[in-house]
Amino acid sequence: MKNKFMIFILLLVLSLAVSGCSDKEETITVQDEEGNDVDITYTEGSEDEVCPVGSTITMSNPNTGEGMVMEIVGTEVIEGVEMCHMVADINAEDGEVAKMEMYTPINDDDESFIMTYYDEDGNVLSEMKFMDGKMTMTDENGETFEMTGGMGE
Repeated sequence: MKNKFMIFILLLVLSLAVSGCSDKEETITVQDEEGNDVDITYTEGSEDEVCPVGSTITMSNPNTGEGMVMEIVGTEVIEGVEMCHMVADINAEDGEVAKMEMYTPINDDDESFIMTYYDEDGNVLSEMKFMDGKMTMTDENGETFEMTGGMGE
């Protein structure tokens, strides 16, 4: 249940991140699956910037103390796709995931993404990668699962 909520929050963060940035911070409150309020603070965007390097997004759950701060650190070309690179420090109740690294495409028409989760020692817990119609999921033991097809198929 928490994983679904984190995926929802990450997608919300992603949409906020690619909308641009300015110096003004905005805070919105959403509810998680249990009805708890979760505050999301982000740097309001200018429509001209797709990957506003240096912009941060802060999410917190005032009821549990869980939260994360995501920073947009730059752009990189991965397998021919220009991607926005984001890094998040996570303060989760279970303490298992400490950091997340995410790459999202600059081009809105591209469905590619890479999300990698790390523990507090920097070890990879899992990675999910979707590039060129191929989804690859890797667990902490290095075992992979692959499937082919578009995200909307």
